[in-house]
Amino acid sequence: MERNIKCKPINLCMIIFMLCLLVRFVEYFLIETDKTAIGENVLHKVVGIILLALVLKKINLTWGGIGFQKNGFASGILKGLLLGSVCFAVSFGLELGILALQGNPAHLEIYIGSVFL
Repeated sequence: MERNIKCKPINLCMIIFMLCLLVRFVEYFLIETDKTAIGENVLHKVVGIILLALVLKKINLTWGGIGFQKNGFASGILKGLLLGSVCFAVSFGLELGILALQGNPAHLEIYIGSVFL
């Protein structure tokens, strides 16, 4: 079944991208969310998701129509977390090994990188 979309997909993607870029500039330079508890890169991503949902509704497409799957959402997140954890463990283990061979003991510290004013 082919859908009759009256707008050009490339133009629509560029418009959404430019709007998200505008929100990103506002977020970085006016709101300065990197200096708050929210952290950076949150607001423009939420706006992008909302814009995408509105555009999908307007042009009569579904999330599945642009590649999102209903049945694999949780397993996709788990696979991504597993891949990230394995890559982190390997790279951190290599770094610890190299530092130990150099005679510099190392340890893991966890901290929050946002600045609270």
